[in-house]
Amino acid sequence: MRLCGVGDNVVDRYLHLDLMFPGGNALNVAVFARRAGAEAGYIGIIGDDLSGTLVRNALVAEKVEITRLRINESFNAFSQIGIDQDGNRYFIGSTPPPYRLRLDRADLDHVSTYDFVHTGDYGQVEGQLADLSAAARLSFDFGSKPADYADPLLPHIRIATFSGSGLDDAGVLALIRWAQARGPDTVIVTRGAEGSTVAVGEAIHHEPAVPVTVTDSLGAGDAYTATFIVALGAGASLPEAAHRAAAAAGEVCTRFGAFGHEAPMAPLPVTVTTG
Repeated sequence: MRLCGVGDNVVDRYLHLDLMFPGGNALNVAVFARRAGAEAGYIGIIGDDLSGTLVRNALVAEKVEITRLRINESFNAFSQIGIDQDGNRYFIGSTPPPYRLRLDRADLDHVSTYDFVHTGDYGQVEGQLADLSAAARLSFDFGSKPADYADPLLPHIRIATFSGSGLDDAGVLALIRWAQARGPDTVIVTRGAEGSTVAVGEAIHHEPAVPVTVTDSLGAGDAYTATFIVALGAGASLPEAAHRAAAAAGEVCTRFGAFGHEAPMAPLPVTVTTG
């Protein structure tokens, strides 16, 4: 099975650790898919600074294919992160990249060599979802975006992931059926410590969260999505795929950063202010 992440990457700067980690939804999903046993690729843009080099080196180390990776002569996207006493991250400030990914014909031809392509609400490729969905089965992470954002995008999507924090069981079921009625057959709703609910067609399964001592939840949802897609694509049952996904998400919560490869904090770009 082959999965390609398309869109965002970021360097997460943990101020209390004086360390920075590679991350970002599309990049994380590609890395976690590779760790789950799939062949994986990533299409996106990195900066030509130390942060961009960190991202590229991590992809190479994880054996993620980067034929279509671009390097922009500017700084890499980054965020400034703190961790509260419960292990939940909070963003002190973030700076998006001064560039935007535009997929060309060569990119789309490359995506067509994969079984799945994944992007999300930070990928900035919403205008090209029709092209992506024509190239491979499209997975999209909506996070906690509102319905009016998701509604026009859902017809292009085969697998939709939502953050369901704050929803009760009835609300989760309503969200799943609402999404399925607009396009995707497969829907994932994650709720942190309250577990996850997954649906494929009429079949629904609730998976409890794996009990762990939480150090940092950053990247856990991405690990869940990637592992679930790979397991399901390999023929696992719905409960088994959800179980593997929950285990992967739980493991991420036990350490800082999404998937490791930390480096000493690089200086901020001189043209950037945060706060």
